[in-house]
Amino acid sequence: FDLSYFPTRNHILKYQYDAYFFDFVDCLVLVASSLAFTASSGSRFAVSRKTSLNGFMGDPERPKLTRDSEPEEFFATDMDKMSDEEKIPIALAGLAFVSLPFIAGLIALYAAK
Repeated sequence: FDLSYFPTRNHILKYQYDAYFFDFVDCLVLVASSLAFTASSGSRFAVSRKTSLNGFMGDPERPKLTRDSEPEEFFATDMDKMSDEEKIPIALAGLAFVSLPFIAGLIALYAAK
């Protein structure tokens, strides 16, 4: 029976210290990555609260859009203008585009048996 195969106490302690080191490094990475997305309390640059679209001309900004001043016509894409019956072939083509590779993969798996 050969006992040299089993690690000694010093080997176990070395691996335990390595594990502690990697745990410490993991914690540092977690803290650093979470701090990257926090908002800073102070800004180094002065930010103007009021901006003008017509910076050099000094013209007044256009009036704000409200429900009462909203125009009847609005931007609509070609798909928005289509009826539901016209959209059905497009939806079926999208479904086929997504599902056909999986069906082909299943056929290839069963054919390989």
